[in-house]
Amino acid sequence: MGRKKPSRIELLRAVESLEPYPAVFVPSPEGGFDVIFPNLAGLQAYGVKLESARKAAVEMLTAEMTELISAGFPPPAPSDPDRLIPDEDEPYGTRVLMIEVDKAVLRRRFKLEKTERGLVLGLGRLGK
Repeated sequence: MGRKKPSRIELLRAVESLEPYPAVFVPSPEGGFDVIFPNLAGLQAYGVKLESARKAAVEMLTAEMTELISAGFPPPAPSDPDRLIPDEDEPYGTRVLMIEVDKAVLRRRFKLEKTERGLVLGLGRLGK
C-alpha cells in the first residue's frame, strides 16, 4: 500500500523546513574526494577537487530530498556535526562540511513558485 501524494502545502512545508546535512569528505587514494552522508544510507558523491565534490554533494542531496518528499516520506533529521565520531582509519584530510539542500531547485521541481508578470511571489505565512 503506497503513501498518499503530499499536498502543495505539505510539499512547501517539507521543502522550507529542510536543514543542512553533515557530509564527510574523504580524500580518495586515486585523487579527489568521496562524499558520504551519515544520515542518508547509500547516498554518496564524488569530485576531483573539494569544490566540485561539494557541488556534487548538493546535487545528490537535493535529488534524494526530491525522492523522499515526493514519496511522502519525512526526511531524516540531520546529525549535529560536533557529535559525529570519526573512524580510526579515516585518511588525513577527511573533513565534515554542512551541505544545504538547493531549495530553489526543489521549489521548481514541485512547482511551488507562482509567477506574476515575471516576478516570483513570496511564500508568505506558508514559508514559516
